[in-house]
Amino acid sequence: MRAATIYLSRVVPNIESLDLRDATLPRFEGLAPAHHYDPAVMQVHQRIRAASGLIFSIPAYWGGVGGAFKTFVELVCGPSYENASSSPFQGKPAVALLVGSDAFSTQSAISQLDSIFEAIGAHLTSELVVVPNPAATGASDAAIRALIGASAQLAQHIIKVKEGA
Repeated sequence: MRAATIYLSRVVPNIESLDLRDATLPRFEGLAPAHHYDPAVMQVHQRIRAASGLIFSIPAYWGGVGGAFKTFVELVCGPSYENASSSPFQGKPAVALLVGSDAFSTQSAISQLDSIFEAIGAHLTSELVVVPNPAATGASDAAIRALIGASAQLAQHIIKVKEGA
C-alpha cells in the first residue's frame, strides 16, 4: 500500500490516508452521518467527498470482507436504504487491494466487494488487486506491482477528469 501511495504522490499531490486501525470512530448505530453525535463521522464523510480518488486496502478472513471495513462503510454511508446518492463514495474513482487469508474467504470477499462498491457508488478504475495468500512466495511483490499499476490507472483517470478530457 505504501509503495502505491508513494508512486501516486509523484503524480497527484496531497495524498491523505486514513488507517482504520488508528481511527477513533464509533460503532455503527444505524444513524445517518449528518445525524451522528460524533463529529469524527462527518469529518471522515467530508474527507471522502473532497477526495479526487480512493485507494482501499481490505482484509478478507473468516468467510468474507473484514468487519472493520464493512463497519466503516456502514458508519460513513449511514443506512442509505433507498438513497445511495447520499454516499460520500458516489462517483469516486477507486482502486482496491484485497488481502485474503484463505481461498474461500478471498472468493467470498470478492463477491461481497462487487456488491459493496456498487451500493456505495464508487467505481473501480481497474481490476480488484487480489492477494489470496500473502504468505505465498512472491505474493507481496506481485501485489505491489499490481497495486502500483492500478494506482497509475487511477492517477490517469484523475488527471483526465481534472483536465476535462
